[in-house]
Amino acid sequence: MNKDKKPLFLRLKSDEKIFFIRSLAMLLKSGVSLSESLNFLKESSKSQNLRFIISRLCLDVERGKFLSTSLKNFEKQFGSFIVSVIEVGEITGKLIENLERIAIEIKKMERLKNKIISSLIYPSFIIGIMTLIVILIVYFLMPRILPVFESLKIDLPPLTKIFIFISTFLLKYGIYIILFFIFSLILLFLLLRNEKFKYYFHFFLLRIPFISDILKKFEMAEISRSLGILLESGIHIVDALRLVGRNINNRVYRKVILKCAELVAEGHSLSESLDKYSLIFFYNFIKMIDIGEKTGNLINNLFYLSENYEFEIDSTLERMVNMLEPLILVIIAIIVGFVALSIILPIYELSDQLQK
Repeated sequence: MNKDKKPLFLRLKSDEKIFFIRSLAMLLKSGVSLSESLNFLKESSKSQNLRFIISRLCLDVERGKFLSTSLKNFEKQFGSFIVSVIEVGEITGKLIENLERIAIEIKKMERLKNKIISSLIYPSFIIGIMTLIVILIVYFLMPRILPVFESLKIDLPPLTKIFIFISTFLLKYGIYIILFFIFSLILLFLLLRNEKFKYYFHFFLLRIPFISDILKKFEMAEISRSLGILLESGIHIVDALRLVGRNINNRVYRKVILKCAELVAEGHSLSESLDKYSLIFFYNFIKMIDIGEKTGNLINNLFYLSENYEFEIDSTLERMVNMLEPLILVIIAIIVGFVALSIILPIYELSDQLQK
């Protein structure tokens, strides 16, 4: 098999990008030439996608091209943010420093994303178990119990009647509810490919209580960290804002940051530009940038903001998980108790009648 053959789907995971950038920085820092470093990484990489990309980078660098020039052919895989920082590093002679900074910051953002995902795993797992229990009760237990209830010559308790009604409804229409849910997810996935719909979907998410708070903090942490790296690399603030805007996934923030880039290009300060969109930027975020611009400490303030919001997200997620655990247990107890009482109460009722 040809190791350098182009894969069908050429994509890079975050850990693959981090491996490439960090390893390249380490090799260059050790005194290994760029060409030799790339060849070493090509042979040591376990990813077919990354191996293919590095093989193309090797060919271009050996022909005398800049690394950033070659990387522009893979901007979709690496992102214009990384390519631009590497390009500035080559021009200013700070390639190693820029590579190290990128690797550290990408790792931090990836860690933050993983924390958000991991905090949702436990609640999702419990909700999945609860759903499975309900399905088992409705489709395996109820068909055996319903005939027994119908044969009883007693007036069933209200709780049992409610249970029978819900079970009968789910037995009758449950499959349609599941199909509707699956269809809705597929439809949402397809609609999210449309930029206009994606914008309004992101706008809607930013209006949901609690979720909007986490989303805003995450976006501001990402914006401040990315902008800080670009400015520290020597990129002009307008170009830096445009790069940050193009690399933000949230379409609302993307539109706003690109608009801020236009305002800054017209002569407005960054804090003044952001203040026009105070609904999606926190007051302290705008104020710290304002102070940074006035004191000449904008880059330091941006890194401070990113660290601060990461800490706040950690604290919020920890509180959320601590609150959800007892809440989920209470919900499970209510469901189990409801089912148990619905089944037991008619038996007690029948027992009382037989004793009379």
